[in-house]
Amino acid sequence: MTNKYKEFICNNKSNILYVFILLSILLLITIPKLLMQYHVGVANWDSFLYLENGRNFAKMGWGDVPSIAPVFPMMIAKLFLLAGHTYSEAIFNLDALFYIIGVIGVYLILRFKFSNLTSLLGSMIYATFTLLYSWAAIGGNDIIGTTGTILTIYLLLKAAGGNSKFYYLMFPIAAYSFLSRYTAGVMLFAIIFYILVNKLDMAKIKDIIVGAVIGVVSIVWFLNQFNKTLGTPFPFLGQFSGTVSNVKVMDAGFLPDSWYYINHIPNYLASTIPRGATFNALINPMGNIPTILSTLYIILMVAGIAAVFYKIIKTVYTSDIKFATKKNITLTILAAVLFIVCFITICGVSYLMSSIIFMVALLILYYVLRGYDIKYLDYDFMMILLLFVYVVFQSVIYTKNDRYFITALPFIAYFIINAISCIYEFIDSKISLKPKISTIISICAVIFLVVNALSFTQSIPTENQYSDIDDACNWFNENHGNYNNSTIIYSDNWPAVTWYLNLYIQRGVPESDTPDGLAEFSKFMLCENSTHSAASYYIQTTNTDKNMTFPGFSKIYEKGTVAIYQNNYLEDHNQSQFRSSEYRNYTDNLFSNMTEEK
Repeated sequence: MTNKYKEFICNNKSNILYVFILLSILLLITIPKLLMQYHVGVANWDSFLYLENGRNFAKMGWGDVPSIAPVFPMMIAKLFLLAGHTYSEAIFNLDALFYIIGVIGVYLILRFKFSNLTSLLGSMIYATFTLLYSWAAIGGNDIIGTTGTILTIYLLLKAAGGNSKFYYLMFPIAAYSFLSRYTAGVMLFAIIFYILVNKLDMAKIKDIIVGAVIGVVSIVWFLNQFNKTLGTPFPFLGQFSGTVSNVKVMDAGFLPDSWYYINHIPNYLASTIPRGATFNALINPMGNIPTILSTLYIILMVAGIAAVFYKIIKTVYTSDIKFATKKNITLTILAAVLFIVCFITICGVSYLMSSIIFMVALLILYYVLRGYDIKYLDYDFMMILLLFVYVVFQSVIYTKNDRYFITALPFIAYFIINAISCIYEFIDSKISLKPKISTIISICAVIFLVVNALSFTQSIPTENQYSDIDDACNWFNENHGNYNNSTIIYSDNWPAVTWYLNLYIQRGVPESDTPDGLAEFSKFMLCENSTHSAASYYIQTTNTDKNMTFPGFSKIYEKGTVAIYQNNYLEDHNQSQFRSSEYRNYTDNLFSNMTEEK
């Protein structure tokens, strides 16, 4: 066993060295970002949901939304259990860790085609994309899901190209990636494609089947938990069926614009935070100012994709193998027709159909070209497929958020570095120097990216609107700490208040801020009957209009954008009397007065 380790180290000395260098660089840019997040605190809506579910898994208090992808909350729960208490920094630490693992994974994927230094540069380009670096340590499940996809693709390359036993590890990681972020399931198209275009024998098929079984078995516990709490082991199927049929999803992220992500790619790749912006500019960089570097990245990305097809055309043109056979021409025309149909119907059919058509077209094209000596053709086509399915999937669904596009960034980085590699080959062939010009450029570029990332961290606004909610909940605990699980509290930011109070908080968002709208909302909260319990308190976190009133409630606290309102009936009574006839008479009179005032 010791000899095997020694042999592995001897055979991979350069890779180990570069991974160590990359890890050192990543720690240099990640630690300041992590410390900054410690200072800011939790500043993202969904982060509270993951923390709550982590607390629930750890059996340390209330958790909610059991349909949320469970792997990230489960990892948070493990950190809670190790510490013996809940703490918000756990989510930052995990996010930063998977950010680092993902970047190293990109380096390992790039090493299948590029040199050590070029792969290092490619991984650093990925690491410092504004969207990805912004979200490092914030506390979302997009980075962990993307990292799982990266590791799955790396193991797929290892398994299909060499030792098929890697399928035993690949499928479980793919399964956990899916349960980390459901959108990771889109990589299934790339997995199918790469397995089909590589030679299959009975041994490989057996390993694929065994790996798939291990993958399913490894997540049975999670599926069982879904079944217990939701009545189905597959709650995510509803989400996917909605996106497959393009059903409108009405929530804060409702954005039917199919070009939203394409239009904001410059902001995602390299942009600066505008002066006077809030922390939201970090969470949603779509409003940032793109830099010249983003334009360069886009040019290189397009050039990198073009380089793949240029290499194909050049190889076919210079080959002794005749291309213009009846069979090849027919298949090429069929592939071209499928590509055209795919692009024309992207927004008219489900993303699933678009992805299948695109994959089939690539398979046909690969079949036509397989006899030519086109190195890395399967690898390049898989990367094209991955970029396509993730961009299309995120673009056609109606629910959008800037961070969702993180899933496409590794494959954008791939084509950028593909173009850079072609440029390096040209320069080094024309200029003979020691060290090579490409080496000097790569080292300078990496240094620039590190300095740029550290400079970006210094420009991040640290004012956190959620800190007002934290202060309000602390005040509430100190002054109204006699609440219990039967206390009904509404809030327009129920995830944050639930986390801070460790109590189930009801969703409470008025349909309008007009007097009539607020009166109707108050009536809803005050109502007590066999199916609805009256609210004791309402915690409003978007208190921009200081004169806003809720009939039947009195403001007992206000700081910043947060205000706490108490049911007026509690001034002389307690909540146990909400089911009394006296309370019903009280609310009937109050509702009657509201109607008369209209």
